[in-house]
Amino acid sequence: MDEGVTLRITGVEPGDEIAGARKITIATTRGAIPLVLHSAPEKGRAVLCVSGAMGGYDGPSMLYPRLGLEMPKRGFAVARLDYRAPNEFGECLVDAMAALTFLGGIGNERVALMGHSFGGAVAINAGTLSPLVTTVIALSSQLAGAHVVGELAPKPILLIHGGADTILSHESSQALYDRASEPKTISILPGVGHSLAEASEEVFGTVSDWLMKQLH
Repeated sequence: MDEGVTLRITGVEPGDEIAGARKITIATTRGAIPLVLHSAPEKGRAVLCVSGAMGGYDGPSMLYPRLGLEMPKRGFAVARLDYRAPNEFGECLVDAMAALTFLGGIGNERVALMGHSFGGAVAINAGTLSPLVTTVIALSSQLAGAHVVGELAPKPILLIHGGADTILSHESSQALYDRASEPKTISILPGVGHSLAEASEEVFGTVSDWLMKQLH
């Protein structure tokens, strides 16, 4: 991580809860980090979801809120992070690290880190830095910022990319796969674009199955 980017958590402010989702504000020395937390009945396992360069809570084709509805029933908390400064890689990386620290602080010992597009690189990078992270899922990931993918092992990585992605070619995920060490898995989906909308059911199934396997 850039030694010039440092951040300290100064407090956590819980907000309103709607349908099991609670807004959380992580107060830090670099500003407030917004989070939506879907708690599970038991502590220990969580999923942290980060979005693309535009930020937001929802991920590709509303995948993240769907995981937030479904995964707590299977024993996993789901946290959806919005960036303080979207598209500024160093800032977004420390946001992810702060969210991981928060998840560890509330009793989670194993965390899956998932990111889409720009966020795929954030997830890969943060995954090499945090001992809490046990697996990384990169969806339609960019290459920039993900050069450390070879350092992720022995943590398993799942790469999913649309074969018809016109924003970031699937060759980006293929290159990451080639650079990564085992264990690694890649799925290139024919005819599917950057948001993975054409295969939203398949992606949800693949991701949820992966989480069940890796966070057992």
